[in-house]
Amino acid sequence: MDFPPPQDDEPGLAARVRADQLHLLYEQSYPAVFISLIVALLLCQLIWSEVRHDLLVGWLATICLGTIMRFGLFWLHRRRRPAGLEILDWETRYAVTLMFTTLAWGLGVLLIVRESSLVYRLIEFTILLGMSAGAFLHYSARPYMVAGSMASVLLPTTVWFLFGGLPVETGLGVAALFYMIVLVRASAALSAAQSENFKLTYRLSAAKQRAEMMAHTDELTGLENRRAFFEHGQTLAAYCERNQLPLSVAMIDADHFKQINDQFGHSVGDAVLRALADQLKGSLRKSDVCGRMGGEEFAMLLPDTTLAEAQALAERFCKSYAATPVLGAGVGVSNTVSIGVASDGYDLDHLLHCADEALYLAKATGRNRVVSGANEALALA
Repeated sequence: MDFPPPQDDEPGLAARVRADQLHLLYEQSYPAVFISLIVALLLCQLIWSEVRHDLLVGWLATICLGTIMRFGLFWLHRRRRPAGLEILDWETRYAVTLMFTTLAWGLGVLLIVRESSLVYRLIEFTILLGMSAGAFLHYSARPYMVAGSMASVLLPTTVWFLFGGLPVETGLGVAALFYMIVLVRASAALSAAQSENFKLTYRLSAAKQRAEMMAHTDELTGLENRRAFFEHGQTLAAYCERNQLPLSVAMIDADHFKQINDQFGHSVGDAVLRALADQLKGSLRKSDVCGRMGGEEFAMLLPDTTLAEAQALAERFCKSYAATPVLGAGVGVSNTVSIGVASDGYDLDHLLHCADEALYLAKATGRNRVVSGANEALALA
């Protein structure tokens, strides 16, 4: 079994990174919903005597509507808690509600600016710059949202300054354009760095999982190796002992395996071992543990299984495997197995020893057969 290192083009990696960024966006931008309304209220209080009240009330009502929409979206998100890639279905509604609120700010302040004196215009424009900086801080996970929200907030007033304002306002408009360009470029760089960090996290996690798998998995057959078999086996034996459940073990050995290697080559021998492992996997229950103990020898630990049940299971497997020729390197090879079965207490080393003795007897009495610990005792008596 080959374990290639994780690659950038793994299927779904880009989507997982986008989903992680959107999850982060929902988490970190929640305060912005209320900040927008609070700043709007403060601005209205500041310019109440300067601008028509009906204009301010209408604009504030629009901001309140956007706040309600955004709050409803965040409330629904927290209630449903979309997991994994499901969050990507929430991106469009996030962007739509954000653009509604930012456009309300941009167009509304433009109308207010047109009715204000120079000092108040400068104050209002400074607040817009602060709002656009907030967009950079809160929405940098999605550069298009930063660009869109900054353009919605700043561009209407900036364009009016550039083409219809006083010289000082024209200068502010030019500075604001450079300000937007710098922040948009910075948000793109920040988003790219964040994306790479998420990718690196996935790569490290995948590498760790594969390293752990390689440490516990037999490379040729994909079964547990000897170390993993004993680790899981000890846990399973302790569980059966606590619950007074029968526990059986079967030792399986491929017959005449050296002859197969000598006659057909090691590639065919490897194919025989893989086929044997595949059939063992197919016969496993979820609770069973199966591993390659070394060479052509395998072991199965069978919880809640009596000796008679284990022998019946082993005999079915023995017949099934013998009736299934193995195709390797274009060569069909018939192979059989010998199996020793034991069920005597919960000491794993002792069980394996008993099953190994039964396996030795199975091979000594003709192979392609199953011998249980009880049969072995009778033969030795």
